[in-house]
Amino acid sequence: MKSYTFEYTRQGFTYLLFGVSVAILGLGLWLFRTLFGNTLPAGLVVVLIIGSSVAFFLLNKHRIRKTGTATISVDELTIALNQTVHVPFNGLKYYYIYFGKNGTVFTLGFLDGKKIKITANNNFCNDELLKAFVSDFQVAIENYKAQNQINIIRLESVFARKQTLYILSLFTVLVILGFGFTSMPVMILPISVSVSLLFGWISYFQQKRKGNLVDF
Repeated sequence: MKSYTFEYTRQGFTYLLFGVSVAILGLGLWLFRTLFGNTLPAGLVVVLIIGSSVAFFLLNKHRIRKTGTATISVDELTIALNQTVHVPFNGLKYYYIYFGKNGTVFTLGFLDGKKIKITANNNFCNDELLKAFVSDFQVAIENYKAQNQINIIRLESVFARKQTLYILSLFTVLVILGFGFTSMPVMILPISVSVSLLFGWISYFQQKRKGNLVDF
């Protein structure tokens, strides 16, 4: 049994903080125009409003980061975030680990349809701590699968989601419309998007062929 302490990002609070900061900017500009008109220098007011918005974000930035703990045993994972959750390995349907340039994403999907998602954005916290934890988790869960002959899916891509079909279909329609209603140089946009879209379709059908599509 091994214990870990890691930092993670409060995604909901992050979006809220960004939203409020933008709202302060927009509301400030509207109030200035409504209440003061041309009585104050516009450049000075804009600088003050932008400064207030940025200051509000920076003063609350530390609230984005939280600390969690976890313990891994041979057949169970215990995670303590806002509350402690015991995760027996035999109750898992899939897990997803992503190491990106902006941090680490860790998702657990259960047989009953519930899920746990932990994100560590390296702009707001030390994602190396979460990376170390989930790397050891992957070793533990793969050993458990081998010893118990149990099928717990390791998702290799975000395209292994069933709803990806609808998202790819929507973007495909938009790209087709883009080719039909745009011309150079704007045509470069649908051309560049279509390349990424092609790779998306390939990844989706690869995961479907492997039987790895899940809801998450």
